[in-house]
Amino acid sequence: MIANFFNKTKPINFLVLSILVFIIFLVALINVNSEPLDFYFFVKNGLFLFLAILTVFVLNFIIRKNSLTEDNSFAILFYILISSYFPNSFIHEGVFISNFILLLAFRRIYSLRSSLQTKEKIFDGAFWIGIASLFYVWSLFYLILLYAAILIFRKIDWRNFVIPVIGFLTPIFLSYTYLLAFDDLDRFRNLWKWSYDFSLTEYTSANFFVALILTGVMALVAIYPTTRRSLLAKIDFKATWSLLIVHIGVSLMIALVGVDKDGSELIFLFFPLSVLFANYLQVINRYWLKELIIYLFFVTLISNYF
Repeated sequence: MIANFFNKTKPINFLVLSILVFIIFLVALINVNSEPLDFYFFVKNGLFLFLAILTVFVLNFIIRKNSLTEDNSFAILFYILISSYFPNSFIHEGVFISNFILLLAFRRIYSLRSSLQTKEKIFDGAFWIGIASLFYVWSLFYLILLYAAILIFRKIDWRNFVIPVIGFLTPIFLSYTYLLAFDDLDRFRNLWKWSYDFSLTEYTSANFFVALILTGVMALVAIYPTTRRSLLAKIDFKATWSLLIVHIGVSLMIALVGVDKDGSELIFLFFPLSVLFANYLQVINRYWLKELIIYLFFVTLISNYF
C-alpha cells in the first residue's frame, strides 16, 4: 500500500511528504531542544522548518533533473525517514545549513553529465561548497566529489581543474574581507578550526544503534544489486552511479571525522543513501518485500521516539 502510493511522483506525494517533515521536525524539536523558548528560538526554528520542507522540493529537482531514480518518490521518503532517526541533524545550526547549501552544490555537480555550461557548473559547485564550509569546515571535502565528477564525466580540461579552486576561495575571500572591515578576524579564524574525533563509541548507544544497524545493513544489501544493474544501463547512468558511490564515500569520511558525534554529522549521508535505497526498491520484483522494507523504516521511526 505505502510502496504503491510512493511509486509515482504526484502532487499529493509532496503534500504528504511535507506534512511528514513538519511532524518529524516538531517531534524532534520537542525531544532534543534545550534552548529557552524566546523570540530567537521561534524565528530560527521557523526558518529551519521552512528549509527542511524546501529540501523535499530541492531533492526532487536534483533527482528528476539527473535521472537518479525512476519516476517515484522513494528517495525523498527515505531521506525524511533517515533524518528522523537523528533529530540533532535538525537543530545543529552549522551542519543543517551546510547540508542545505551543499544540495545546491550537488545540483550543479551531478548536472555535469550534460555538456551545457560546464565551466559555470564547476564554478557554481565549488562556490556553494565554499559557502557550506563557512558553516561546517569539513564540507570542503566535497571538492573531492567535484573533481571526481570532472573525471567521471570526462570534462578533462586544465581550466576545469583550476576553476574549483577559484570558485571555492571566492566566498572564503569575501567573508574574510567582510570580517576584516569590521575588525572581527577572530571570528574568521574560528570558522577554520580543524576539530575532529574518530571515536565511534557514541554510536553504540540506544539512541543510534538500531537506526544505524538498519541503515547500514540496508546499504550493504543494496549496494551490490544496484551497482550490477547500473553496469547494464546506459553510459550516462553508469557514470552518474559511479559518482554516487564516490558521494557515499566522501560523506562517510566527513561523518567519521565529525567532532560532535550526536548524529547530526550523519546528515551528509542522507542524500546519497536515500538515492541508493530508492534504486534498490526499483530492483526488487517482489512487492511484499518493498512493503516490508518501508514498514521496517517506519517502525524504526516510531520506536525511536516512543
